[in-house]
Amino acid sequence: MPELIIRKADKKDLPEIQKLLSTYFLDMEGLECEDFLLAEKEARVVGGAAMISNNYKGVEFLELHSIAVHPNRRGKGIGARLVEALLSNLPPDRKLYVRTTSPRFFEKMGFGKLPAAVKSGLWEDCANCEHFKNCGQTILRYKGGN
Repeated sequence: MPELIIRKADKKDLPEIQKLLSTYFLDMEGLECEDFLLAEKEARVVGGAAMISNNYKGVEFLELHSIAVHPNRRGKGIGARLVEALLSNLPPDRKLYVRTTSPRFFEKMGFGKLPAAVKSGLWEDCANCEHFKNCGQTILRYKGGN
């Protein structure tokens, strides 16, 4: 059975990243190809995830962003492998957050839920969102070592 390869993305991967993200109506606003790790199997991109630096109101942190696995490959541990690879490069002095509609996945990966109000203090788009009170996203912070 072919092995899953996790690798850093580069500019030539842009079309594959955009195609994968569009499956889940995600975009690359504020992201660069180089922010992504990709999962490849049989020379095909089957997943991707990014970790980016953020700064809002003087609070500096990292964010897991745009995690996507090809629909035919979900439930096979690819998302977990991508998150584990990103976590392995986490600087020890940085806080890491994620906004998600799949909190159980991240809780299994060592993240803990935070109150919804925290979102508006970390992300300008949340603070200014007309749907903030009815938002379906959960915010979680990585607990491992931070």
